[in-house]
Amino acid sequence: MFALALPATLPAATPKLPPDAPVCARPGTQPIFLSPMGEPFRGQPGQPYPSAAWFAGADKDHDGFVSHDEFVADALRFFETLDTNHDGKLTPDEVGRYEAVIAPETSIYSAHSDDFIYNRSRREQDRGAMADSRDYGGPMGAGRYAWLNVPEPVAAADADVDRVITRDEFATAAASTFNRLDVLNRNKLRLSDLPRTPQQIAIEGPCRTPKKRKGRDQEWFG
Repeated sequence: MFALALPATLPAATPKLPPDAPVCARPGTQPIFLSPMGEPFRGQPGQPYPSAAWFAGADKDHDGFVSHDEFVADALRFFETLDTNHDGKLTPDEVGRYEAVIAPETSIYSAHSDDFIYNRSRREQDRGAMADSRDYGGPMGAGRYAWLNVPEPVAAADADVDRVITRDEFATAAASTFNRLDVLNRNKLRLSDLPRTPQQIAIEGPCRTPKKRKGRDQEWFG
């Protein structure tokens, strides 16, 4: 009897994605990262995710980590760019300019919302920063492009809810945000230890392919 000849290599089995894997981002989607205090960084399709650009800028001593002090200093640098009249506080007009002009992604219903949908798997939740009680049931506003699901991080710094954000309030909010991200309690952050943003996961995969809309010959992205 002759043995059947087997192919030298067998095709690799396609890994089964979990049912809550994100839908892939629309081809050509612009990578967007909103820093922990809300500063937008926009990349280009095919380039590294722009969280690396924020991290490199905040890491002033170039040691590969962002310390607590570096984190707060970077937040205050951003505060100064928002404080257009340099009076040490952000008024409703300045916050409105941030939301409408600087970071329109903070709108829950922004034009970018159909680029992807994202349901966090348990594995991603367990990575740390995005899993907390303020999850809103899913990423919203800036939370779609950030490590923490805070829909509007600048307005969230208004601790006394008087619609004016002082420099001290912004610094205090930055310190609190740093502590939420420092899940390893090292008093410093390393980029590789931080979770991917929902958009980053949808861009980089693995993810599900878009579905066809019912009755329409077009893709569904959320």
